[in-house]
Amino acid sequence: MIAPGRWRIGLSLVLLATVVRLVWALCVPTIPVGDFATYRESAMQLGELGHLDHGFIYMPGWVVLLAGLHLLGGEVLAAKLLGVAFGGFACGPLYVIAARLFDAPGAERTPSWRGAMTSAPVALVTGLSYALWPAGIALGSVVGTDIPAAATMLLGVALLVAWGPSRPWLASAAFGAVMGLAAYLRAVALPLTALSAVYWVVRRTGARATVARTAVAIALTVTVLLPWGLRNRRVNGEFFLTDSHGGITALMGNDPNTEGTYSRSLSVTFRELTGRTFLSEPHRETDRIAYRLARQWIVAEPLWTAGMIAMRAERLFAAERGLLYWSIYRPGVLPPAVAAWFNVHRPLIVGLTDWFYLAFVLALCAGFGFAWAERRWTVCVPAAFALAQVGTYVLFVAEPRYRLTTEVFLFPIAGLGAHRLVTGGRALVGRLAARGPGPRVDPAAARGWLGTGVAVVVLIVAGVATVYGGAALRDRHRWAATVWRVDGQPRLALWHPRRSGGGASAVRGTPPGATLTVAPGKQEAASVIVLPDVALPPGPVQLEVDVDWPMAASGAATVTVGPATAAAGVRRASGTFVHAGGPLRVEARLTAADGAAPLKAAVTAVRVHSGAAP
Repeated sequence: MIAPGRWRIGLSLVLLATVVRLVWALCVPTIPVGDFATYRESAMQLGELGHLDHGFIYMPGWVVLLAGLHLLGGEVLAAKLLGVAFGGFACGPLYVIAARLFDAPGAERTPSWRGAMTSAPVALVTGLSYALWPAGIALGSVVGTDIPAAATMLLGVALLVAWGPSRPWLASAAFGAVMGLAAYLRAVALPLTALSAVYWVVRRTGARATVARTAVAIALTVTVLLPWGLRNRRVNGEFFLTDSHGGITALMGNDPNTEGTYSRSLSVTFRELTGRTFLSEPHRETDRIAYRLARQWIVAEPLWTAGMIAMRAERLFAAERGLLYWSIYRPGVLPPAVAAWFNVHRPLIVGLTDWFYLAFVLALCAGFGFAWAERRWTVCVPAAFALAQVGTYVLFVAEPRYRLTTEVFLFPIAGLGAHRLVTGGRALVGRLAARGPGPRVDPAAARGWLGTGVAVVVLIVAGVATVYGGAALRDRHRWAATVWRVDGQPRLALWHPRRSGGGASAVRGTPPGATLTVAPGKQEAASVIVLPDVALPPGPVQLEVDVDWPMAASGAATVTVGPATAAAGVRRASGTFVHAGGPLRVEARLTAADGAAPLKAAVTAVRVHSGAAP
């Protein structure tokens, strides 16, 4: 049995993290908006009617917890306190993970602060940095699944690394069971169960034992999620263990008409093409339809997709001031008087958040650098969980707050780096000041400093390439997706940019249509339009085109879509051509008179009639 004193430091850090978040939640009267309000509405429905609403397409864990609070009479403050509890609790698993992976054996059990400073310094730094994390504290007043899911996953990893050396089978089972609970909060936790294999590989466990223990973890995760799967079979007619909005998020994140954010026009486009809304039942079928459409968009312009992946990575790793939007600076999230106070002190608040994040990133680079120098391959364990989530978000959709479940796994690595920077700096000063023979710099420490420098350089180069390279790809390969009517039926039309001599794409999605822009110094903008789901028989085809001219243009300016041509100011045109049969592919072209550029024209609607004229 573990003596209570062995966990005194970890529990003290949990208390500190909880208190600062509690003070924030009590002092900042956050108003439920966005996801906060949505979760509470679903929870009240569940608590009062005994079932999830028909539009529920998410994992149920957080809503179930909020429903329990609602039945007990809890209101908004109770929901906030539940979020505070998860946020404070996460500090404990972080302490254990850092102690087990980066400190001396048994360091997480040190009974005193003085002992922790000598035998568990990395764990102590990790816990303190998380407890005083400005952005994490600010989000303590916003109720969502990010921090609860992160805290639960951290608990699973803490049990894995704490019991792994002495009780490997129990560690695997406990990890799998807790990851199943985490998956009830965020579906992303389900595939992460397989990452327990990284821990066993790092510990140099044999291949057979690694596979067997990972299989045990996966089996326990599936077992914990079994009730949810059976419920899905009863309600949706199909057994599955995840939620039903992965395809919708992939569609939203790869929408060429936006910068990977939700728009009402996307809902309209989806409804026109499929006859469904995002919440139409059966949810699983709707999600599959969304996945198929998202795959079409992903492969339509691969370089645009690469630029969008870069943009999502940028959102996940940009300055943490973006996290303040959800708890402070989003319109309507605070009462006017409180919002005014935060706006007055915005430079100080944002500056503090940015400086903390800058120090965190530097410590993270040092953590990787010194882990390489010291051959501490245990760094791969938290890094694997962070990178796996990054990979998921950059392929689907990313918002600044999605970084929470990723970033918390990096705190132990940053704690290692911060400790090595401080102790290494002291040792370096002492050696340089020492007199007598012998090397001035410890070779192991020198390798750590070198690794830190390399990590910083790699991060800077990767960051610059991601930001500027991604923006260049999006600018050059931007395309658009619109809905055309083909013989009265809605069909997807993909507007691919046609570039001549390089430069930016002339195509922009401006629902309900697409806009062509003639840049200064040029006289023409062109696009190739493909309808991937349309194959017409041979014969005449008529196009009716609606055009909007948002900029003044001379009479010589024209917009042409296939055989239909409209002069400047003309809002509707039509034309007929003989189609050879098969897939429909036409060109759109905007031509400006001499000196008319820049010029824009928006094709707002196109109707296609095959065979005889309508």
